[in-house]
Amino acid sequence: MVRVLQLRRYRCKICRAVITVGPLGLMPGWLFSAPAIAWALALYGLARVAAAEIRRRVSPWSVVGATATGSWASLKRWIRAVELRRLFVGVRRCPMSWTPRQIAARAGATLAAMALPYDRDPALDHQAWHGAARLGRAIAM
Repeated sequence: MVRVLQLRRYRCKICRAVITVGPLGLMPGWLFSAPAIAWALALYGLARVAAAEIRRRVSPWSVVGATATGSWASLKRWIRAVELRRLFVGVRRCPMSWTPRQIAARAGATLAAMALPYDRDPALDHQAWHGAARLGRAIAM
């Protein structure tokens, strides 16, 4: 589902700084929310789902170009951003020899562990979603 959000901006009367406020899980510079990215990473790394199937589940856009039918460039970017510590910085560094699927598994497991006890759905990919939703931007930047 695609949602258009209206964000609020506030200016400090003393220092004149501007702050933008939006819903928890919103990540500046990323098209998808933190929970959606966490879910995709957990599906890829922990549930070992194919990238094309993850795209079908997570992305609201059903039209895919001919060259992208078997993969998903966004998933590759997210894994690389986790590896470079630009996304979900609470995830421990991975050894250089790890595959993208192993990196995604570490990110998914880390985020799943952050879900609250009452959010403990048996599926780890659901727990990763809840963990990212709970922590929002605190671990996303």
